[in-house]
Amino acid sequence: MNAKVAMGIRILLGIFLFVFGLNKFIGFMAFPPIPGDGGTLMGIYASSGFMTLIGVLEVLAGLLLLIGRFIPLAVVIAAAIMFNALVFHLLHDPGNSAGAALGCLLCALVVFGHRERFAWLWG
Repeated sequence: MNAKVAMGIRILLGIFLFVFGLNKFIGFMAFPPIPGDGGTLMGIYASSGFMTLIGVLEVLAGLLLLIGRFIPLAVVIAAAIMFNALVFHLLHDPGNSAGAALGCLLCALVVFGHRERFAWLWG
């Protein structure tokens, strides 16, 4: 992958994480309520402080990706959050799973762009 393309994808993922992480504190983007058990689960996450932790991790990973430091650590944090968000949305709110799918795709592309730093994963 071209170095400039890899950097662009890394920065795009960094912005994505930073904005959605910051939204967990400021609330500048409203999202429709999630119906059924998914809404109940999200309410538990919010009231327990779990979403605050996710917000902190998203902001931290986003900043690391934006400044280009500790990229493997940042993308591992981001990939874990994005994968869990995708599974949550696919199971509880499939109509709104596109954002999480985009986050997973961006994480995979960043890993691919820095695959030499993840060589230990491939054996």
